[in-house]
Amino acid sequence: MAIELPQPRLPKVAVPRLLDWGADQKAPQGGAYQRLNRLGNRFALDISYPRLKPEPDGRILASRLRRAKTEGALFPVPQPGLSVGVPGNPVVDGAGQAGAAILLRGFTAGYQVREGQFFSIIHGGRRYLHCASADAVAGGDGKVTLSIHPMLRIQPSNGAICEFAKPYIEGIVGGQSIDVELSIAKMQVPSITITERA
Repeated sequence: MAIELPQPRLPKVAVPRLLDWGADQKAPQGGAYQRLNRLGNRFALDISYPRLKPEPDGRILASRLRRAKTEGALFPVPQPGLSVGVPGNPVVDGAGQAGAAILLRGFTAGYQVREGQFFSIIHGGRRYLHCASADAVAGGDGKVTLSIHPMLRIQPSNGAICEFAKPYIEGIVGGQSIDVELSIAKMQVPSITITERA
């Protein structure tokens, strides 16, 4: 089970990155470029923490980082300036979905999902991070068809929970070691990267 990394304060910087497994193929002799999309695009999140008080913030964060290195990390995706509102309890509406759109139900009637808004889908005990490709508004029945990016990497089960109020990235912590600079006044945590497993 992934370890949730604490947020004593907002991180100094958190940068979501799209990892693209597709490629642009260059034609020989001046021909047109061709885009080859492949399944498996996913996100990584680069996080820089501010200097922390050693006790208790630094101690707890260092402990959780060490555990997350082997057990996986969980971190809420910051969306500065976005008023998420009250999305309700959105879930996947129907099994067997694939591609770049997903049917959802359980939204508050009239809830507006914004282009670029992140959300996570929980499937098989793991979170998968996505974002909306276009604005969409839930109908009076709480249902919406949402264009998403990247394409679905799994076929979520009917009723799978979708986290819009507080989306998370779940994945591995990059690097070979976890180094935390200890000092009497403040503690410096290195920048870390969480990369989705799938």
